[in-house]
Amino acid sequence: MKKLALLLAALGVMSATAFAEESALKITSIGQEVEIENDSGSSNIGESVFFGTIVNLQYKDWSFGVTGAKRWNMDTEYVDSVTGRLQLDAMKNFGNYSLGARLRSEKDYDRWYLRGAWNHNMLWGAADVWYQTNEGKNDTWKGEIYPIGVQYNGIKLGWFIDVTKTNGGLKSGDLEQSFEHQLRFYAPLYKGEKLSLNTEIRHTLTVDDKFKDEEKSSASRYEDFGRTRVYLKSNYKIDDSWSVYLNYGYEFRNKEYVADGKSDENKNYYGVCTFGWKYNF
Repeated sequence: MKKLALLLAALGVMSATAFAEESALKITSIGQEVEIENDSGSSNIGESVFFGTIVNLQYKDWSFGVTGAKRWNMDTEYVDSVTGRLQLDAMKNFGNYSLGARLRSEKDYDRWYLRGAWNHNMLWGAADVWYQTNEGKNDTWKGEIYPIGVQYNGIKLGWFIDVTKTNGGLKSGDLEQSFEHQLRFYAPLYKGEKLSLNTEIRHTLTVDDKFKDEEKSSASRYEDFGRTRVYLKSNYKIDDSWSVYLNYGYEFRNKEYVADGKSDENKNYYGVCTFGWKYNF
């Protein structure tokens, strides 16, 4: 309830300011999104069903975002509430680079982000680094980093690093740290007057992780070159302001158990479907 009250207060203050007659703070867009995730072997409609409302604002060279969301597990016979989400974003643009921060709060964790991105001719990069406090578990440091990428005429290729570091006091079998290196590729497929289609491909190169007392761990890890995800993303412009979109991603996985290196055949395929609408002011 406290997080919901905070969200409503933030939305109210920002909306009131944005619509003030002489205010320079403007709402740039508003939208809603549904995301449904599922793994192979699941009988659920969605192991994770996310519904969020996103408001974006602008003040000079600052951009802000407010997201309020809810997540469920869903089947034909039941709907289980999992968590709610409050997310606040702020980013300042400095021309060829931008810096900012994000707060994401859910029932079982809170995250404090530092964010950045840069772009210079054919080169680009970005990073989200955060500290996460977990309810009943060890806190973690996490990073999703593009050290460098290249781009040309709408096509982008980026080197991506996913890094996790768990704070001390670990139990046997717990993850201590992990580094995953990927190549990520983005490209337009079609652009018409109303409809546009794009693709994104993520391919794991190497996975380097460390568990405390690995022989006692029940976890599994991705094998090197063991994960590939392909997205098809579509956007349809209803008019100059309204647009709707539908994205689908499918992932192939090869995993092995940490303790003995044997193949893990569970949940080796993953699908995610996202759809929503956006109104630009």
